[in-house]
This record gives sequence, C-alpha cells and structure tokens, in this order.
Amino acid sequence: MLNLNQLKDTDLPPLKAVVMRLWQLLNASETRLHDISEAMRAEPVLCARIMAVANSPIYRGVEDITSPQKALIRLGLQEVKGIVYYLTLADSVRKEILPPAFPMRRFWTHSLATALLSEQLLKYYARLFPMTTEEQDGAYLAGLLHDIGYVVMATMMPVEVTTMVRFWVEGAEHDPGSLEEKFFGLSHPVISAKALKLWKFPKSVQLSVYAHHRVLTDENPPASIMLTKVADCLATEAGFAFNPLFSAATKRLSIPAQFLDNDYQPIIEEVMLKVDMLVGQTFS
Repeated sequence: MLNLNQLKDTDLPPLKAVVMRLWQLLNASETRLHDISEAMRAEPVLCARIMAVANSPIYRGVEDITSPQKALIRLGLQEVKGIVYYLTLADSVRKEILPPAFPMRRFWTHSLATALLSEQLLKYYARLFPMTTEEQDGAYLAGLLHDIGYVVMATMMPVEVTTMVRFWVEGAEHDPGSLEEKFFGLSHPVISAKALKLWKFPKSVQLSVYAHHRVLTDENPPASIMLTKVADCLATEAGFAFNPLFSAATKRLSIPAQFLDNDYQPIIEEVMLKVDMLVGQTFS
C-alpha cells in the first residue's frame, strides 16, 4: 500500500534546474522575450524541438523558424508554455524507470489531450467556466497532470501496476476506483494531488486534480474542477483514453448536463491534430 505521509519529492520524476528556470521565466509577469529565448538556448534539445513545432504544418508561416525568439513570436507565449510543460515532463518521466506494461504513449496522449482541451474550452466556452486569473493560469497544468498519480504508482509499486494493467487489458468488470484502492490503498486522483503538492503547484491545480472523478453535490460546483472533468471526458470520447475502465460514459455520470449540451467537435478536431504532432515529437 502507498503511504502518502511517507511520499517525498525525491519519489517524483526529477526536473532539471534549467527547466525549472525556464518555467519560472514563462510564468513571470515582467519577463523579457530575450530572457526566455536565452533560457531555451541553455537546453538545446528542448529548443530544437520547440522550433520543430513552430515549423510544423499546424503553425508554419511563410519562412522557416531558425531561432528561439522567432519561435516564441510565431507560437505565442501561452502556446510555448504548454509545449514546454509537456515536453519537459514527458522527458522527466522516462520509460526505463517504469514497468514495461505501463502504456506510456497512451498516458501522455490522454494527458496532453486533456490539457489542450482545457485550454480550448476556456477560450471558446468561458461563460461555462467563470474562473479567477490564477485558476485560468493553472487549467492547462491541471489537465496535463490530472493522472500523474499513475506514474507515482508505477514507479513505487511496479508489480501491482503490472497486475492492474492486466485487468484493463482483459476488460474485466471492475469499478476502477475500487480496483486502485485495492492495490494501492488510494485512488490515482488522491496520489496525483499529493504529488502536485510536493512539486509546489498552485492549490487550484491540486484541487482540480484531486476532484476530477468525484461526484460534486454543490449547486454551483467550482468551475476549475468542472473544466478538468469535462476536458478529461472529451479526451476519452475522442479516442484518447488512458485507463479504459474509466469510460467516457462513466465520466459523464459525474458531469451536470449543462456542461455536456454543447457541440465540442470543432475544438476536439483541432486538439487531435496538435496531440498527434506533439506526441509524435516525444515518441519518434
């Protein structure tokens, strides 16, 4: 069983100092474009991948991007933030530290789709999700990290995760939350939230992750939580599922109708293109 009281930040995937520096710059209110591009240059592989994204068919302009500064201008700060978060975290969670049965590509595909959908839902359906500036800033990260508890499980208890994944593959009739509690004593949202607390992410991100499978009885449930829940559900419906026992139908049961009675297909199609391109960057 996992003991959250004994979980330490050293049990989480390590983040390089240069990456942390870049994250801080991207989130600072008065950072200059030059400072960010210089920080990108300090991580050449990451820099090259960001420029490759800027030159991809989705973003391509009239000329090739040959410098970090031009990539920042073409993509925009918010887009670069999301790409950096995804690429650096995907690099930190290395496949060799996890059991072979853990479906790494599927994990990042679902996580990235949820993050991008959170971003797009905020952009086009803001009326459904009235949020503070802090909550809006954390929405992408909540989507990207809502299932990170599975990585903690796989790192600390690989044998149990291998057995659990076998249940997924066999399609056995199990309540997914109860199955996780049987093996680990806790469900993945609780472990995910604890990991984010150790990583010192904002409380709004921790809360959204903690509650993304909970049935909320509030008359006006927190918009940040509902955003993560809806994005998670839409990612699954679009074919980007991770744990197949958490089906789209199951996820819909905990989402009020007013959040689902919309035509989300246009943003889903846009997100699918970005997911395929970015995941391809990671697993090529």
